[in-house]
This record gives sequence, structure tokens and C-alpha cells, in this order.
Amino acid sequence: MATKYTARASASTSRRGQFSSGTNRNSKLRPTHFISLPIGHHVQLQESVKSFTDGLLNCKPSLPGLDRGIVIAPRRLHLTLGVMTLENSPGSSGRTLEDAQALLCTLRTRVMELLNGHSLSIPITEMNIMNPDRGNADNAHVLWLGPSLDTEDARRLKSVSEFVNKAFSDAGFIQDRRPLKLHCTILNTSHRKPSRQPFSYNAILMSPFIREIVRTPLESHDFRDPVKVEFGTWSVDEIQICKMGSYGPEGEYVSCGCCSLAS
Repeated sequence: MATKYTARASASTSRRGQFSSGTNRNSKLRPTHFISLPIGHHVQLQESVKSFTDGLLNCKPSLPGLDRGIVIAPRRLHLTLGVMTLENSPGSSGRTLEDAQALLCTLRTRVMELLNGHSLSIPITEMNIMNPDRGNADNAHVLWLGPSLDTEDARRLKSVSEFVNKAFSDAGFIQDRRPLKLHCTILNTSHRKPSRQPFSYNAILMSPFIREIVRTPLESHDFRDPVKVEFGTWSVDEIQICKMGSYGPEGEYVSCGCCSLAS
């Protein structure tokens, strides 16, 4: 597995819709759980991502809006397939964690058919931001890493992810109907206290640290196009239902149920 990162400006001219899966638009209740493809347990990936974020934080002069408080711990890296608001009581009228666990178990046969004997893998090959305030890349709030769709691994990942998302949406667990955007968040200003001050993505792209990695000039780079990176390809052992805001023994999200992808 590759763990050393390199990057180059994306040659893609497509404009990709940005999707943040952290909110439930159609519910006044806060989401309680999310469907996850966890990859933060891979130690080499943790080390690569930490080296990358440390490099950004150590830039001189400091990059506007960047501090350690907005860095997501690499052990928590995952792709979100949807968020849910689940009731606590099995006797309640709403959907419960037990209901979600039962549905996830029913999906395994079809997921394994979609994989067709292959493992589920996530190639981390792109970097970009979610929609910044007022469309200005100097007012960014989320920096993510994720897969492009130009490999067989990525296409299998897309098929499985969209199947699981649709199954939970059709069953009423996921209310957000926006297209699924597969990504791992590595910077998020929602963790900044007391206010959610943005960071400058333009400053990141123009930093000496990034220029040492990127060989193509970025002066005219359109932030709507992802930057190509290489953080390796990482296997997913199971699909999890995780509790929002939870912390396990290593700082990971706590799994409340899973679908094993072992053959």
C-alpha cells in the first residue's frame, strides 16, 4: 500500500457537486448515528494524514484560519454513507437503532454480489473543500480527501455506497436526498470554539508546503476542481453504524452494529 503522498492539479474540467452529509435537512432532530466505511484503523494511513496536516500547521507564516483545533484525528477517518436520527426506545413509533441494524444485515448478500469476489477498497486520490461561504475559497470550512472514479476499486466503491445509501433512504432512515459525495473530512471548522471561523483554501494551495508536492502551477486553479493526491488505497472490512460524537478506546467512532465484508 502506498502511504507517501504526492499531488498534482486535476486536469478534470467537470464541476462536482459538493455534499456534506453531516446534517438532516428534513428533520428538526439532531442526527444520532451515521453509516460508515471506516479506514482510520490503518496505521500507515494515520501516519500519512498526520504528516500532511502537521505540514500545513507548521507553515511559516501561518496559514489563515488553520489551527490544531480543526484537525480531525486520523483514527476517525471514514466515508459517510448517510446520517440518521434514531429513537432510543424499541417501543417508540420512530425508527430505532435495532431497526437500522436489522436492515444493514439484510444488505450483505447484495453487497457481496456487487463486490463480485473483490475486496471493498477506498483509493484516496483527491483533495478539495466543501462549498465555502459566498463561493469564496478564502472562506472554507471543510477540507476533505476522497476517491476519484477512474479505477475499478473506486467504481465498486461507488456502486456499494450508493446501494446502501438508497436502501436506507427507501426505508426512511436517511432523509437527505442529495447525491452522495464520498469523502473523508480532515479539517472541519465546526470543531472550532467559540466561533466557526473559516480557513483559506487559497492559502493552502499557494503555501510552500503544497508547492513542494504539486508540480503543476496552481495560481489559476479553480477550487471546484479537486487536486489530485496519492494517499494510497485502503481496505474496508465492514460497514458500520456509528454513534455521532462518540469516542472509542483509540479515539475512533463507536460502532453500534456492522455488516462484515469478509468472504
